[in-house]
Amino acid sequence: MKVCIVGSGGREHAMGYAFEKAGFEVFYTPGNGLTENNIDFESLKYFNGLIIPGSEEYLANGIAEKYANVFGPDSRASRLESSKIYAKQFMSIYNLTTPMFEIASNREELLEKIEKFYPPYVLKADGLAKGKGVLIVENKDEAVELGSKLISGELIAGVSGPIVIDEFLPGRELSAMAVVNGDNFSLFPFIQDYKKINTGNTGPNTGGMGSFGPIEIDGELKTKIEELFAKTLYGLKKEGVFYRGFLYLGLMIYEKTPYILEYNVRLGDPETEVIVATNPDNFVECVLKAYNKENIPEFNPKYYALDVVLASKGYPGKYEKGKEIRNLFPLQGEDFVIFGAGVKKENDKYYTNGGRVLHCVAFSENKEEAKKRAYEISEKIDFDGKIFRKDIGVIYA
Repeated sequence: MKVCIVGSGGREHAMGYAFEKAGFEVFYTPGNGLTENNIDFESLKYFNGLIIPGSEEYLANGIAEKYANVFGPDSRASRLESSKIYAKQFMSIYNLTTPMFEIASNREELLEKIEKFYPPYVLKADGLAKGKGVLIVENKDEAVELGSKLISGELIAGVSGPIVIDEFLPGRELSAMAVVNGDNFSLFPFIQDYKKINTGNTGPNTGGMGSFGPIEIDGELKTKIEELFAKTLYGLKKEGVFYRGFLYLGLMIYEKTPYILEYNVRLGDPETEVIVATNPDNFVECVLKAYNKENIPEFNPKYYALDVVLASKGYPGKYEKGKEIRNLFPLQGEDFVIFGAGVKKENDKYYTNGGRVLHCVAFSENKEEAKKRAYEISEKIDFDGKIFRKDIGVIYA
């Protein structure tokens, strides 16, 4: 059977790696410098295998309606991620725990409704904003100013319209991901990710500077999270929406209760790299069972895995490109694998081509061994301006 992974990041490379190990012929569109069998997007109309979109924009734009054999929700179901307003209203209707919220369509509404909140103020763009659509602001006047610009389209190019004002909740963030067959779901292992750019968990947010797992959570909390997934699928069915694919709940654990901050209709990155590395065969089995609307097996990780992201100087702001990557090979061994992200290949050499460049993933039955190996690889690979966090594996409250 053939499989085509749609996307270009480490998440997509990791999914393809799992299917390659399982003996499938794997293609990528557009792929990156470390993936093989890269094809152009238009070739999908002739593709006769399973298509797995990696990122949300493909799903929001209707790839599941356009092509047969897509593992992922259609554009209607994808509104859980593509519209923050729809998602919050959905959660309210179906009694899913989420922070208090209001919707503001203009500056006057923003001025009025922000009075119901205390700092810090959380403002969210309604539509997809490539990870830039959430603002956390301490000062009310600044929140009104930035929120007004978010509404008008002055703040983020191509992003405008109504926004969500969200209550800020302190607590511990947790990502919960599952695979869904239309009726039921199976949870993937819980993974700790690291969004801040700097060691010590400081600085601006990024797409993710690393991750490790599985991490243990107590049984009572897990049961509550499973209830959120079940209630979400119940709500979708009541809305007449069929959902098959991956489902991601971005959670805040506050006073032992999980609150949904956001939905994603795809897997997280860099969490996917670690999930796959803990048991590639199990990952493939879960996807295929869900795609065929069969009972999905429980995911049983065989290893601990840890992912250190190598990024370009300047990321997550304006970053450098075109730096030659040295000491890159081998790309995998008995206890590690390197996934490409912002990397391109030219004349048999490899160069940086994005903010997050490479994912150095090691796996072992021992967490500390996985960490040690991942950092050995991260230190060996070299390019000008390489940055990475030194604390992946540390648990921050």
